[in-house]
Amino acid sequence: MIRLALLALALPAAAHAQDMDSVYTSYDWENDCRTLETDRPADEAGMGFRLICPGPNGLHLMLTDGDARISMDYGSTPAFGPWESFSPFNTVHDTVEWRRQPMQGEMRPFATIHRWSVGPSHDYREMLVVSTVAHASGTESCMVGFIDITDTPDANALARAVADRYAPGFVCGNARARGFGYVGLDTPVPRRATPHPVKQTGDEP
Repeated sequence: MIRLALLALALPAAAHAQDMDSVYTSYDWENDCRTLETDRPADEAGMGFRLICPGPNGLHLMLTDGDARISMDYGSTPAFGPWESFSPFNTVHDTVEWRRQPMQGEMRPFATIHRWSVGPSHDYREMLVVSTVAHASGTESCMVGFIDITDTPDANALARAVADRYAPGFVCGNARARGFGYVGLDTPVPRRATPHPVKQTGDEP
């Protein structure tokens, strides 16, 4: 069963005019999520899958697996946006932090912080990825920033600061995800595929 926990953060009034907090969801991917049938050719069967999982406030988490690489979307509708992932093989952890702020009279998520494991064993990295949450139909969720946990101290606090400052006004497709904290030549950098029309679950065959 999906597990949800709340973390309230006391932010200085000078730093932010409105209180923000975080809510956490943890997943059993097999039992908490719905697996979609895909239209992959027969010779590619078993090469990947797509999941739709419940999030807080009636939101959805969408996970796409392709060739041992993951692409994530988060939003009010179960829509998959353009592919966005790291080039090395990667996986995501089963807990997601949703950053929330007051919106239309309630606390609503505007960003997520999700931990990724990236790379083969000889160049392994743990990353925190900050992404937007799409609230309007036809809009996308996308990566805002990424942090290499391996070499960045206080990475969780930095990820929340990045989410709070950059995610609310971030326009997917017009800006690229940036690295924060330690960024070296060996830091994995995400890549975004050419956008395509946002696909709803009703479009599935």
